[in-house]
Amino acid sequence: MKYACRMGRRSARRFHVTAFSLALLAISGMALFTAAADAQTRPQRIVSMNLCTDELLMRVVDPSRIASITYLSQQPVNAPLGLHAIASRLKVNHGLAEEILMQDPDLILAGRFTSTTAVSLLRKLGYNIVVFDPENTLDDMRVNIRKLGEAVGEPARAEQVITDFDTRLAGLQAQIPTGEKPVFADIGVNNYIAGDNTLYTHIVNASGYRTLGQALGFEGYRNVPLEEVLSIKPALISTATPWTTPPSMSTMALRHPALRAMVENTPHVTIPERYSTCGAPSVLGAVEILVRARKASAARVMR
Repeated sequence: MKYACRMGRRSARRFHVTAFSLALLAISGMALFTAAADAQTRPQRIVSMNLCTDELLMRVVDPSRIASITYLSQQPVNAPLGLHAIASRLKVNHGLAEEILMQDPDLILAGRFTSTTAVSLLRKLGYNIVVFDPENTLDDMRVNIRKLGEAVGEPARAEQVITDFDTRLAGLQAQIPTGEKPVFADIGVNNYIAGDNTLYTHIVNASGYRTLGQALGFEGYRNVPLEEVLSIKPALISTATPWTTPPSMSTMALRHPALRAMVENTPHVTIPERYSTCGAPSVLGAVEILVRARKASAARVMR
């Protein structure tokens, strides 16, 4: 009788173990099926029609799922930080509806103000289009990375891009000397200068500086008279060197003797345009340059 009871209990245990194992297998099978289904429903031929969505797309999605990016991202002056090798291997588009049709996309990423005629036509033809607004702050960048991650079915990878960005930004900011933020004067053609509430100013502020526009007390971008430019003595300066040759009317202000004298007597940096055009992780290139200059300035003061 005792032997029969023990055998009964063992059989019951075996039944529970077997049932549990089968349940685990069923759950695993369902998970694999769900993952496979998710992979199939994710867009596999993604086209980016905007320079800024180019970079975000290449950071979030495997290149095999990118049908094309804009030709701008393959130009050295615009090549995203750390992504030139990927961009150079991808097919490109020029924002034309006809060529986008030939690429047979299942998702199109576009900017609010770029290739609007082509985007309108493609939308009328029934293509899946997600439009992104320009980034005016670093928080706008994070919003757009998450938006893109959702659109392409990669929210976790999008979050990782943000985490990596924030980690590196925090590491650079930890190196900034304490004290009041000095003025950084980035002077473009026709004395085009960034004031408050612009992406460029957010990048400069994150690097331990104020822009000349902030020091002059205006918002947005302005063409500032030379007299106002010379009224503030900056701690660091940058001029639009890529655009000074060949000479043109727009670069005449940069050749003014008074401005040349200020440039010659002020520490100078050059920030490649690709580091500040888009609200994307490439802005870390500009932050790194400015933080390095801030540290060098503090070291000179200590001496």
